[in-house]
Amino acid sequence: MRRETQNLLLLLLGGVVLRVTFDGTYLRYVKAGLAPFLLVSGFGIVTLAVVAIVGDIGGRHAGEHAHGTGRAPWLLLAPVAVLLVVVPPALGANAAGSTAPVRLRIAEEPETWPFPPLPPGEAPALSLTGLVDRALFDSARSLDDREVTVSGFVLAAEHGDGIDLARVVITCCVADARYIRVHLAGITEPLAEDSWLEVRGTVATASVHGDPEPTPTMTVTEYRRIERPENSYERGR
Repeated sequence: MRRETQNLLLLLLGGVVLRVTFDGTYLRYVKAGLAPFLLVSGFGIVTLAVVAIVGDIGGRHAGEHAHGTGRAPWLLLAPVAVLLVVVPPALGANAAGSTAPVRLRIAEEPETWPFPPLPPGEAPALSLTGLVDRALFDSARSLDDREVTVSGFVLAAEHGDGIDLARVVITCCVADARYIRVHLAGITEPLAEDSWLEVRGTVATASVHGDPEPTPTMTVTEYRRIERPENSYERGR
């Protein structure tokens, strides 16, 4: 590969990193805490490319001659250039069939511990991960007889009929993405997969432990459609 191609590839790569960081679309691929590292990496790559390009221009003026090569190396620039225009979407229901769910296999008598009390309010907002953790492991049974509010996207039920509410969980980036879900009871309206909902309801803690791959069931009292949030992923355990 010619140096000119290498330098242009670096410049485009750095530009892509900076673009997705500044416009927030990096949240489709990595956790929010990595933004400073992306900025440093993007500026570093662009700086290296510019320095190399300036050096090559100076070298030519000093008497170096470029030699032609085939077109194939330039084709390597196409995928990176496309990312400057088209940004792949965040994971949602579309990838559920090819991405592993979060598996929380528990013993017949799982180890439990008291969780902090729920936030005040009629139906405090919880992450889907927090809801599942409380349903499985909270010895204080803080979910019993309490309405809570969660949000996520619609998925066909993993077991049986109906629909589940799901979120994508990442620890670092989409390479380690997993799906976590709760089953929704009480919604009879047909809803398309990947529709985003804010759901209010109750979870019976004692009903979770009858399945070797337990999925809590939420009895829905109220729900509404919402837009996909800018940061649609939840942090992993």
